[in-house]
Amino acid sequence: MTEARSRDPKRTSLAAVMEAPGRIGLRELEVPEPEPGAVVIAIHLSGICGTDKHTFRGESRQYAGTPHERDLEYPLICGHENVGTVVSVGGRAYDSGGSELSVGDRVVPGANLPCGRCYYCVNDFPYYFCQALEDYGNSLNLSRPPGLFGGWSQYLYLLPGTPIFRVPDGLPDEVAVLTEVMAVTHGVDSALALLGAQGASRSGFSVAVLGVGPLGLCHLVKSRMLGAGFVAATDVLAGRLRQAHAFGVDLGLDAASTSADERVAAIRDATDGRGVDVALDCSGVPAAFTEALRMVRTGGVVVESGAFV
Repeated sequence: MTEARSRDPKRTSLAAVMEAPGRIGLRELEVPEPEPGAVVIAIHLSGICGTDKHTFRGESRQYAGTPHERDLEYPLICGHENVGTVVSVGGRAYDSGGSELSVGDRVVPGANLPCGRCYYCVNDFPYYFCQALEDYGNSLNLSRPPGLFGGWSQYLYLLPGTPIFRVPDGLPDEVAVLTEVMAVTHGVDSALALLGAQGASRSGFSVAVLGVGPLGLCHLVKSRMLGAGFVAATDVLAGRLRQAHAFGVDLGLDAASTSADERVAAIRDATDGRGVDVALDCSGVPAAFTEALRMVRTGGVVVESGAFV
């Protein structure tokens, strides 16, 4: 029988449970010894995602109109942007680099749990191709023991097969907790790959970020990291635009005091009439998608990150 290695974790965990739409309650749940390959972590920080807002409102249908459409079941513990410390390991478990995990390791768990059995999993496709993908803080709920599948809890139970990423010693929790949000910015990498496939140079590419809340700021930062030469940003909140300028915005457009036509014209004026190479819609507002389509040049790329169907 495989023994669990632990640092005497508490037997119970307080958790903020989404009992029903519009209702969050505090529960005390048992923290079991992990099964083989599972890991229990003590949560340091857990983010609040826009998806959690939808869950609170009762907007629980996800992936609508696709073969993976589902309706979340209450009660559940939200929180899929997490950082914490390993307190218990069921036998042996490994991080994303193949190193064995130990009690005391600081980690960021993946937000999604691929099945490991479908065609796409066994053929090493990206995890999001999985045909039976489960999500912490979303599809995994209290109906499945032990129920501790969201970060709005003192402890988080990670099922076998969960991607787990070790946090470098010099990286503070306040940054590490943004890992999942930054992972969403892979759309910027994909956009540049598409631009490169057309034969044009990606050096100094131009980008417009529509909506510079937390997700938009991460896309802005990622674009600058990858060498963007011109960055425009739009938002209805002046405070967010001021914050965005601190991260390197060349053109900020207040969507509360300008029309879509005016914003598109300003973008085109700033790019010699062409439009930007990449438009990143992070607003969550449906009308912004068509606006983004008007902002890109011929052959440009629009990335839709803000609307979760």
